[in-house]
Order: sequence, then C-alpha cells, then structure tokens
Amino acid sequence: MVTDSAPTVNDTRRELRRPVASIALPFLGSRGEALQPFQYLLSDVSSDGLGIFLPDWLANRERLWEGDRIFFHIPFRFGERVLNRGHVAWQQWSSDEGGQRVGATLTSGSPLPYPLYIAVDEREIRIDLGRFVTSEALAQRIIHDSVLLKRGVLIYLRHLEALFSRVSDLRREDYRVFREEIIGDVRQRLQHSVAYLEQFDPRIAGQPAPASPITEAIDLDEFRAAMEPELPLELFHHALGAESTSLYLESIKKLEHRLYLNHNAYVMLYIAALAP
Repeated sequence: MVTDSAPTVNDTRRELRRPVASIALPFLGSRGEALQPFQYLLSDVSSDGLGIFLPDWLANRERLWEGDRIFFHIPFRFGERVLNRGHVAWQQWSSDEGGQRVGATLTSGSPLPYPLYIAVDEREIRIDLGRFVTSEALAQRIIHDSVLLKRGVLIYLRHLEALFSRVSDLRREDYRVFREEIIGDVRQRLQHSVAYLEQFDPRIAGQPAPASPITEAIDLDEFRAAMEPELPLELFHHALGAESTSLYLESIKKLEHRLYLNHNAYVMLYIAALAP
C-alpha cells in the first residue's frame, strides 16, 4: 500500500515526531503464548493504558477477550520505563463503527531494538536517529535485520525437517503428507518472504543501490505479509511433539516476535517521516 504522500526518508532532521492522533496505519500485535498475529489501530494512549480498534476491513483480524495476554510490539515509554505488552481490560463490539474497541493495560516490556518509541506523556511517536545518518539509513537497517531474521526461521525449518523423520509419531503415510504438503508449503512461503525483503536490502552483495527511498518502494500490505509468520507453530508442535523439536519451535517464536517489532518499527518510521 503505497500512497501519493509516501515520505521521503532522506530527512536530515535528527529527531522525527508525529502525534498519536494522526496515526491511521495498522500495527501488528499478537495474542497469547502462541503469538497469534492480528492487526490493530492505535486510538489512544495514556498512563492508564491503551485504546485500540480492530475494524472489519483489516486483512488480519482476531477477536480479543478480557484477560487475553497481548504483545503490542511497540515500545511505549513512561518516563524511564519502556512497556510493550499487557492484558485486555475490556472489549466492546461497535456495530456503528464496524469493529471491536479494546482497552488494555501495559504491564511489562523489553529493551528498545531501535531508537524509536511512543512517548506516552506527549502522546507522540519519537525517533532519535542517533548514530544513523538519516532516517533512510534506519529504514535500511530495519529491512536488513528482517532479512536475517527470516533467514534464521528458514534455517530452523531445515533443522526441523531433518529431525522430523526420526522423532515424529506420525504413521508413514501421514508423515509423507505432512512433509510434502505442510513443510513444503511453509518452506516455499518462507523463501518468497525472504526474496521479497532482500530486494530492498542494499547490504546484499550484488544488490543495486535503490533509486528511491525504501518507504517509497515498499508496499505496506506486501511488507506486512512478508513479516508475518509462515509456520503454524501449534500444528508443528502437535505433529512433532518431541522436546528437541520444541526447542527449535521456541527459537522460531522468538524470531517471529522480533519480526513483529521490526514491522511496527518500520511503520512508525514511515508515519513519522510523512510530510506534515
């Protein structure tokens, strides 16, 4: 999804800001221990928590319920604290708006992967370019890191495939179907995602320098699809079941968690760099 107002991220400003109220693009969140992905719009942020909206028109929807554990995959900064996960406090379906309104608390967080966050007190996105020469350089770093993360998932999949024939409890015919139809499909989609991201990574050997800023070249819908998980973790866990494979699946889950963070970091950069 590239618009006519796509930002030029060769911006020489050392800090980019954008009010939360102006955000109209969806972020990726995930629900529960399985990190089930969903898209959401950020509608409000305060010291009491977050307000998000899940409209019907989003491509990746998930119904949320009170008590659900949510990873928002966005760093929210309260003074010196950085939080990015919490629980659904309340939810309400709005027929008039065509979607679900959700209120959530923020309970915990993790270190900032990149120098960008949402400042809760000021209700705005803040990006401190710091050691990055331009915001384009930061965008390139996010894409490059994402390529490495997706390649990491592909490597773990290859390890799982090698282990599969030795540890699976499936019957011979079920094993053949799972290997050819499930693993084969996942591998193909992973390779497609890697190839999509690699075309925007100037650090890849032989890759020509981009003629325009990354944010003018990337379609946001295609980018989201490439960053979302290809592996149905619960299905793999059920089919494989052994402790050795569970370790690989947990490692894949950690890489997917970081990919959600990278997706939202890129979207935040895109939003903050838009012309006022």
